[in-house]
Amino acid sequence: MSDVWEFFQRIKDDDNVFISVKCQLCEAEYGTATSTTTLRRHLNGTHSSVYTSNNQKQRQTPSYTAAEQEHITVKLAQWISVDLQPFSVVEQVEFRQLINTLDSRYIIPCRQTITQEVDLLFSQRRKNIQLEMNNFTTKVALTTDIWSSSYNNTAFLGITMHYINNEWELKKCILDFIPIEGSHSSRLILSKITNLLQEFNLNNKVISLTTDNGSNMLACGRELANELEACFCNLTFSHKRCAAHIINLAVKAGMKHLDSSIIKLRKFVIKIRNSQVLLDDLKSICRIKNKKFLMPIQDVDTRWNATYQMIERQIIMQDVMEILVNSHEDVLRSLYPRSIEWIEINVYIFYFNF
Repeated sequence: MSDVWEFFQRIKDDDNVFISVKCQLCEAEYGTATSTTTLRRHLNGTHSSVYTSNNQKQRQTPSYTAAEQEHITVKLAQWISVDLQPFSVVEQVEFRQLINTLDSRYIIPCRQTITQEVDLLFSQRRKNIQLEMNNFTTKVALTTDIWSSSYNNTAFLGITMHYINNEWELKKCILDFIPIEGSHSSRLILSKITNLLQEFNLNNKVISLTTDNGSNMLACGRELANELEACFCNLTFSHKRCAAHIINLAVKAGMKHLDSSIIKLRKFVIKIRNSQVLLDDLKSICRIKNKKFLMPIQDVDTRWNATYQMIERQIIMQDVMEILVNSHEDVLRSLYPRSIEWIEINVYIFYFNF
């Protein structure tokens, strides 16, 4: 393949048909029948500082072998995976310029190639886990939870394995992150877990499953225990309820009866966070007082310790907050806790520490 394709991208329409060729350095577009000679003329004329120097380096040093090229590509795929980078990063102009500057011999792969490399890495890691599971007889414990993406409202079932290996090292790894469609019923969750146990040959090795206290999870735990006992004679398995989740539920239930002082503080925080004018004034006060600006924290039910963090942040910023209240008496005074209410709030945060 001609070296000009390092700088040009084939553009497809919605029907996956090539419609044009675009320069990744300046967004210039050409027809699909344009020759590489024309494309190279564009690079020499418009991007000689990048393209010419790259060619000169290639003439001075031999190209990488296929094995050397693949080795670097694997490392690139590992970085993209660990750093949660989008596959399209390899098509970004600045990224390609950086890599070409660092090493002009390396041919940057396209997005599709990187996708394949990540899939291969995933498959290899999965096989390595299966091999490790087959090489020891220790028991394993599982934890699972369902998580929903706020980006596209897709739900996932995450399953993590915890175990001690042959070297007596405590280990944990995510066995799978499974998309969940439709109702999150106990039977659906059970089928996903049992399929995974079968794949990793863990039916006789799993001793526990820890979940939250959702009714679907509790039913799944009971059904899984019955199935492991009936089909695999696994009599040691037990379903556990997450202690941290139970404590959190208890705290949340108790906080429903909190004094009005914290409810008042919450409304105060919401008012500031929803007003750009108030936030700008707060930043100005922090600069004048030579104090670091800290964004007010609003507590939410689904975030553990959020109420504690909200109160703690307000205590840290109390001196500048009082100045802000004095500057906006008409909108903030009725929402800001009085002295007696701050005493109650400090009592609450004292008990939160326990």
